[in-house]
Amino acid sequence: MEQHPRLDELLTKVKLLMPNSQNNAGYDAIVEFTLEKVINDVANYTHLAIPELPEELDHTIIALCVQLIATHNFLGGGVTTSVNSINEGDTTVSFKSPADVYATLQGVNSLTDNYLAQLNNFRVVKW
Repeated sequence: MEQHPRLDELLTKVKLLMPNSQNNAGYDAIVEFTLEKVINDVANYTHLAIPELPEELDHTIIALCVQLIATHNFLGGGVTTSVNSINEGDTTVSFKSPADVYATLQGVNSLTDNYLAQLNNFRVVKW
């Protein structure tokens, strides 16, 4: 897979916007995987190779990544804190594993209607 030329910069910005406030052990892996998924989704939608994605899309990629992590609560920062199931008799609580988060990420469409108009400006028509 081709690497985005500004991947480290994008990763730093996403981590600044989504700090590891819950001391999540899988934080780095989840953020990196989410960013790579968003970059791939943007490249697939725009029909551009990953190294050819323009700098003007960097803020959109970061925003999509932050939105995806926040709306699906992948870092466990919300009320549910990545709880997978709760049983009240004998009190059992199970949490989502990083594998569960990755499986969820695979099926999620990271491109939302809010950003399609911006992405359409960079989309290349394929014949």
